Amino acid sequence: MWNSPAFGLVGIGSFLATTIVGLTLVGHYLDGRFGTEPVLTLIGLVLGLMAGSYGAYRQLRELLERTRER
Repeated sequence: MWNSPAFGLVGIGSFLATTIVGLTLVGHYLDGRFGTEPVLTLIGLVLGLMAGSYGAYRQLRELLERTRER
């Protein structure tokens, strides 16, 4: 039950959301620290989108390979 594709998709969505929100918050914190608002927040958002998308792609590809083997 725990290795069903549905749980894999939930994990991918959680990873994507966590990466985007996490790096955006890091950028926001650094903006407050250095007084560069909103530059680092936007950079964190873009990096979060890129890293999250790449990681989600890799996880989805692995999930599809596992479901084909069944």
